[in-house]
Amino acid sequence: MAWCATPESPLADAAAKYRFVDFFDFAPPCGKDGFLAVNSLLAFSVLLARAYADALGADPGLPRSFYDLICDHSWTDAQAIDIRCAELWSRNTLVVLHGPSTLPAAIDIESKFTEAAVGSVQVADYRHFAHGRHHWIAKRGPESAVLAIICDDDRQIADAMLGLLPPDVPVVRLDVSHSGYLAAIAAMSRGFFVTASAGRARGFDPGDPGVPSFGREIYHLNVYRGLTSEDSGLPPGEQLAIERKARTKVAELSRSGRLDSWREAYRLACSTLTDSAYGGLALDYDGTLCHEGERYGPLPDIMAAEFERLLRAGGYIGIATGRGKSVRRSLQQALPRDLWDQVIIGYYNGAEVGSLGDDKCPDGREEVGPELQRVADRMRADPYITRLASFSFRLKQITLTPADGVFPGPLWEYVHALLLSSSYTGAVALRSGHSVDIVAPETTKLTAVERVAEMAGDGRPVLRIGDRGRWPGNDFALLDSAHSLSADEVSPDPKGAWNLAPAGHRGSQATIGYLRRLKTTRKGLRLAPIATKRGGR
Repeated sequence: MAWCATPESPLADAAAKYRFVDFFDFAPPCGKDGFLAVNSLLAFSVLLARAYADALGADPGLPRSFYDLICDHSWTDAQAIDIRCAELWSRNTLVVLHGPSTLPAAIDIESKFTEAAVGSVQVADYRHFAHGRHHWIAKRGPESAVLAIICDDDRQIADAMLGLLPPDVPVVRLDVSHSGYLAAIAAMSRGFFVTASAGRARGFDPGDPGVPSFGREIYHLNVYRGLTSEDSGLPPGEQLAIERKARTKVAELSRSGRLDSWREAYRLACSTLTDSAYGGLALDYDGTLCHEGERYGPLPDIMAAEFERLLRAGGYIGIATGRGKSVRRSLQQALPRDLWDQVIIGYYNGAEVGSLGDDKCPDGREEVGPELQRVADRMRADPYITRLASFSFRLKQITLTPADGVFPGPLWEYVHALLLSSSYTGAVALRSGHSVDIVAPETTKLTAVERVAEMAGDGRPVLRIGDRGRWPGNDFALLDSAHSLSADEVSPDPKGAWNLAPAGHRGSQATIGYLRRLKTTRKGLRLAPIATKRGGR
């Protein structure tokens, strides 16, 4: 996700090329920034606080106005703050003390003092100051002053520590009556006025300090121009695919003597994929055919058009999904009725399989079968899981949807460990991008692959496409084949589940690229050869 405070920016143009990027722009209400970017810094900080609070289902607690955030309006009065901080500006070094919550404010003060050449600043939290940083005051007290940022989280230790400093060292308390991120934003806001006061004492505006000619030239240097990664001598597509698969840079593979074996595996995988004539496709749905955030909408038009092209050429398509009838409705809305007989859906990770036109499939009962009954009882009785997720029950699948602020990864780890440590023989926990599915023994997405192969009826292989090819992804079994492509995550197995999409393409954007490479021939569907020339795609 990218946020930009400049609408219609070059970043927006770059983000538009990649479907997995969520781009948001906004115009700060306080106008254009100066040299120290005060307006955008505060705007981004407030937006981040609101976003995190919303993700956690909490009230961000932000005051309604900037001045209510600061609380003590004397910090915005130029004359009052100049009087309060006058002793600080008589010393060469300013030591800024802070606690964990107010670290951003301390960093920002140091940044502004340095960038605008207002003065020399040392930043230290209270613990580091106690463990040795205080020695600066012992040796250089006459030339130093202290600005102590204090909030509700650390007031007790700050009061005790400041009371022990030598009396001839000037100390100003920047004390905010907040905690956590509210303290960070409030203290940072007051810090803006501290910087302005220091500038007045030095006789210039830190927001417009003037830029030297050499500084302007440095600013406009393009550090990335001509900067390339170590030349491997491989075509870019081959290098990218190998690095995704090996999860290691090609340069390191070369140094360790493993590159030749990976190159051989890549070329074998490409030849297997392109030399085969396919009777049909088996695809995951969420994250493969649509973006995770679009999963309850219709199948994207661009994807539906490719499906229709392949189906009218005589191909067959199987959808292997962890969801139920919502997938059937999306596909029925997207594809002409006369093609429905060529499409099957494997619901609940292959537990039930039906044709696209079969409105009686899947079984909609919200209850588990005997294979998962003990697992369901254990889930319901576990206070930790009931706090982390909500449940939905089907005959051969239990779906756990994480609560706000909970990610599928840690939830899967707990559930997987529970299944391993108990006598729930055969039940398996799988991950998707938005949930954890517990499936009954022998439930697999391969059921959809087998049904497509039966429909094709002549022994031709089925091309498989999914996005979660690395265990415990729910496409791990689906992509465990030489006739498979991943739209995102890959397994470490060199024989299958390669990701051959261009750099920056993942999910449905990668899948569209794969489908467009499929050509219809008299012998079946064929994947166009993978470009191997340098720079080719």
